[in-house]
Amino acid sequence: MKEKKINYALKRLNVYELNSFRKFLISPYFNQNDIFVTYFDLLNEKIRKEEDINKISNEEIWKHLYIDSEYDDTRFRKLVSDFYKLFDAYITQRELESENSQTLYLKLKAYKNRNLSELYPSAIQQVANSKKVIFDKGAEYYLNLYNIEKTLLSFKNEGNLRNKNLDLAKELNLSEISLNVDVFYIAEKLKYYCSFLSWKRSFKLDQKIAGIEFILKLAKTDLFKSYPPISIYYTIVLTLTEEGNLDHYFRLKSLIDMYIHLFSKEEAKEIFDAAISYAVTKGNKGQSEFEQESFELYKTALTRNVLILEDKISSTTFRNIVALGLKLSEFEWVEAFIEQYSKNLPEADRENNVSFSQARLEWYRKNWGKLIVLLSSVEYKEVFQALLSRTLLLLSYYELAEFDSLESLLISFRSYLDRETSYNKDRKMPYYNLIQFVKRLTKLQPKDRLKIQKLKEDVKSTEGIVNKAWLIEKIDELAAGRKR
Repeated sequence: MKEKKINYALKRLNVYELNSFRKFLISPYFNQNDIFVTYFDLLNEKIRKEEDINKISNEEIWKHLYIDSEYDDTRFRKLVSDFYKLFDAYITQRELESENSQTLYLKLKAYKNRNLSELYPSAIQQVANSKKVIFDKGAEYYLNLYNIEKTLLSFKNEGNLRNKNLDLAKELNLSEISLNVDVFYIAEKLKYYCSFLSWKRSFKLDQKIAGIEFILKLAKTDLFKSYPPISIYYTIVLTLTEEGNLDHYFRLKSLIDMYIHLFSKEEAKEIFDAAISYAVTKGNKGQSEFEQESFELYKTALTRNVLILEDKISSTTFRNIVALGLKLSEFEWVEAFIEQYSKNLPEADRENNVSFSQARLEWYRKNWGKLIVLLSSVEYKEVFQALLSRTLLLLSYYELAEFDSLESLLISFRSYLDRETSYNKDRKMPYYNLIQFVKRLTKLQPKDRLKIQKLKEDVKSTEGIVNKAWLIEKIDELAAGRKR
């Protein structure tokens, strides 16, 4: 059965928002039909008890709402549709309340449309006060300023401002209005040019951004380069187009430190992502110092609370932070990170990601037994996790000399690779090679010196092998006569 939109929406509200939505429903201004309150209370109770609201049949809901009335499918569908419209109105209202400058603009527009001339002076004072308290100063801030001051200017032009104490030439000038819309336009254009350049790295995009050369020239001028959104996005453009110039990256870090608090959490995360992406790319190309750079950026983003959106951290970000921290031997920090932020993982794959991350930590600590316990009972849905978990199990069985379990895993691992269709042959080959060489390694004894030497040569000459360094280390240990 297809999930109702209202069910999908309500399940994603937190407790505070559920309470707020109920207050919205009982307000006669927004809703005059008590049946919607009863409907909401039914779903809300199930949600709080962590019961699946999708299992409630339409007939059950109808009986709860209309005790003595026979089920009418047409009326019920209309009821659900109208209920969802109320939800739409609620979230729109909530969003509007959170946008101070947008709300102020709409208020000014309402004053003007209703010719509430006596309220104009207080409105102007509100504009002045709002500039001091609005902290989200991304590109849209300047668009809202443009709309606000454009509306205020229309008050003046219509001769409705009677407060002669106001210095209108200073407070309401055309150059400032024009500048605000310019800042918005340039910043937004740069922002989407950054997105275009990022996508272009991975996909062939036969497109061009009209007028971008002119925008880039404007962004460098003294008039515009001091505005935080322009400065930051222009610098991100430079990191993408002049990747070899490290000065751009370090300038971006400096700008983030100075201005990131001026952006919404969503936009701040995008800006951090751009810096992290640059550092990760450099690290992947062999510049190991950028692995530490990536790690520090992640830590700073966590400290500034921009990686947690709507109380959630993405599974990919969580795993990337763990992997990077382990690579840099930050074991205690990673352990604390897993414990602190596991609750912010999406519930559907929380257990898998926590077990997977803890297992990787135990691998670096060489606690093979703990690793096996963590991974043995989990079935991973993501191919990457499934492959890496099997790899870690394989290496751990070898380290513990559990050769019966190892042999069984070698067979099942190969079978999994054969069945997996989302990876092509080239992506699978490093795992096939690992299986092949580990299988050969288990059949050798320290006395088989020529065979050991041949195995090492074959491993070294093979391009793609997962955990190649570990494999060579184990071959050297066998050659030295150490027990497995």
